[in-house]
Amino acid sequence: MRSKLWYVASGVIFAGLLAYSILTQAWTFTAVLILCVSAYGYAHRKAPPHRKISLSENGIVWGDTFISWKKCAGFWLLQGPGYVELHIDVKEPRQRHLTIQTGTVNPSDIHALCARHIPFYPERQEKILDAIIRLCKI
Repeated sequence: MRSKLWYVASGVIFAGLLAYSILTQAWTFTAVLILCVSAYGYAHRKAPPHRKISLSENGIVWGDTFISWKKCAGFWLLQGPGYVELHIDVKEPRQRHLTIQTGTVNPSDIHALCARHIPFYPERQEKILDAIIRLCKI
């Protein structure tokens, strides 16, 4: 969830860049700024759909889709301040990676269930682009 500070800071940065682009008559940059803000607003016009996700001995139910453990390559857990994400690598080319916010579910229980079916990757870490997106709350 973005705070008021995030919106104020984004607005100030946008206004500063827009003023700079107008003062320097960089009209292409002005157009790019306006397109970026418009695309961001369009992409975030409504909340993402809430999907029911469940893990079982048979596999993963992701909304209306069932993914068998046989189609999964491995998993790892990302723990941050106040959240835990389950990352599962999938063998199918059209959906190669699942990221699941675990909410209040105990990460030890998730690890125990997944480790019975697929390998655990303890050395895996968050990709730099994913970290930037998470930190900027994009």
